Amino acid sequence: MKHAWNIRHSLPSGSDGLLSTDPIEAILSLRGVAGETDRKRFLMPNYDTDLHDPFLFPDMRTLIDRVKKAKENKEKIGVFGDYDADGITSSVIVRRVLERLGFVVVPYIPDKLTEGHGLHKNALDAFGREGIRLVFTVDCGMMNHTEIDDAVSRAMDVIVIDHHHVPEKLPAAFAIVNPKLPDSKYPFHELCRAGTAFTVARALDRTFLPGKEDELKWLLDVAAIGTVADCMPLIGENRVIVKYGLIVLSKTRHVGLQELFAVGNIPVDDNHAPTAQTIAFQIAPRINAASRMAHAKIAHELLMTENRTEGRLLALDLEEQNRSRQKVSEVAAENVRTLAETAYRDRKLVFAVGEQFPLGVAGLVAGKIAHELGKPTAVFHRGETESTGSFRSIPALNIIEAIGECSELLERFGGHAQAAGATVLNTNLDAFVEKLEEIVNRKLAETDMNVRLDIDLELSSFQITPDFLARLKKLAPFGMGNPEPTLLIRGVRVDEVRLVGNGEKHLKMSFQTENGKFSGIGFGMGPLWGDLRKGERVDVVFHLEENRWNGSSRLEWRIIDICREEEYN
Repeated sequence: MKHAWNIRHSLPSGSDGLLSTDPIEAILSLRGVAGETDRKRFLMPNYDTDLHDPFLFPDMRTLIDRVKKAKENKEKIGVFGDYDADGITSSVIVRRVLERLGFVVVPYIPDKLTEGHGLHKNALDAFGREGIRLVFTVDCGMMNHTEIDDAVSRAMDVIVIDHHHVPEKLPAAFAIVNPKLPDSKYPFHELCRAGTAFTVARALDRTFLPGKEDELKWLLDVAAIGTVADCMPLIGENRVIVKYGLIVLSKTRHVGLQELFAVGNIPVDDNHAPTAQTIAFQIAPRINAASRMAHAKIAHELLMTENRTEGRLLALDLEEQNRSRQKVSEVAAENVRTLAETAYRDRKLVFAVGEQFPLGVAGLVAGKIAHELGKPTAVFHRGETESTGSFRSIPALNIIEAIGECSELLERFGGHAQAAGATVLNTNLDAFVEKLEEIVNRKLAETDMNVRLDIDLELSSFQITPDFLARLKKLAPFGMGNPEPTLLIRGVRVDEVRLVGNGEKHLKMSFQTENGKFSGIGFGMGPLWGDLRKGERVDVVFHLEENRWNGSSRLEWRIIDICREEEYN
């Protein structure tokens, strides 16, 4: 048993092995989806009716008017995008829609290691050489007061499309589209940058291409990738974007994505419907590998190219970068894990800093450790004069607010509640870590820091049927805000236990229940092999899946945790 269990809906004592309520209804209730209208909208999101009017953003008409002026004057437009998957996808959406309107678009994707997050003087210089007077920033800009002032001094109008933390003082941008603006009337506040960019695209299409808005749906695959990659809650409009985006992804027109699937052996087509997990674990890591290991413009051009040969070469490059990323991140994660288990064992914040932590994988590693230990985690690369890194938090702590209380010690910072980044001078580093730790201790003083495993339902084996799985799938797409349902069955008998996979890291099992035999796989659970014996009774926590092989299909348990009954009791 790896975690303390929080069983949210249990079988009643002395029951006949069945829930008194419908399992799907129980899950919906646990997720706060109440009432017939809300449940219908959740289970059957509608693209045409469930997306809000883009002109509810206060500056959207200002943005449209400026684009009209640019069109009349035949201006070039600069698009500055961030280097992660959400930033790349949002820059692609804005670039594509502007090019559809006939504009010449000059993109600028910063180098993560040398330029960092946010609008940069180098980009303004490049735009200036092109004679650009209108710049879109996507996935950044809210904290770029100095750089936007610089742009204004160069007679450039800057339109900020972002979803990050809104500072007390807004930058001097020509227009700002951000769902988190306090005066925004846009009802849904959890759009990522790609989602916000897609909303801008809807407004542009409605204005300049009336009657042709359906063409925009072919960008939903890109918007879905950005939404899932940025770990946004898959509720409301995000659910609509991802639900329809997955349909579009299965028949994508993006040549680069087609080649990425082929090179990476990612089964995505009309016969292999992708899921949000396909994006999270196979597509997004490859796109993010560009900035982590080389330059994000590789991923940007992959999503923009219409040339098959170029797409194949870019996909091969990303595949190689992703393999390198995996190796580097594994080493870094092990180093941070060791540090967390020694120096930070009894502390609420893990803060790893050193030359041995590559900046390119800092966020990835921080997220991994935060998830494993249930602690907010920071991973920073120490340079000669300053240190830069990433934070990943836990639901109980808004990390951007905590960092904001230390702003006087920082050179730059930005992000949102669960993920952020910052740069600090090495002379201020110790003071920053000390102050941040004090803040985290205060904010988490009443929080139980034990890692808990939330279990949606305790079920009987009789309820684990193909029909039940089909109904579970209607709750998809799964992700942040709508996790894959976690199920529990008690007292099943172990029938087989063996090690599988490269390095025998995984646990393959079969279980005998009152409703017959079920098989299961526990990824990364190989160390439990010696503790489990054939014939003993165990309680199993799992996700229910369909295993297809050689034309046949069967139910399979993807094991999350397992324990003997006496261990739990």
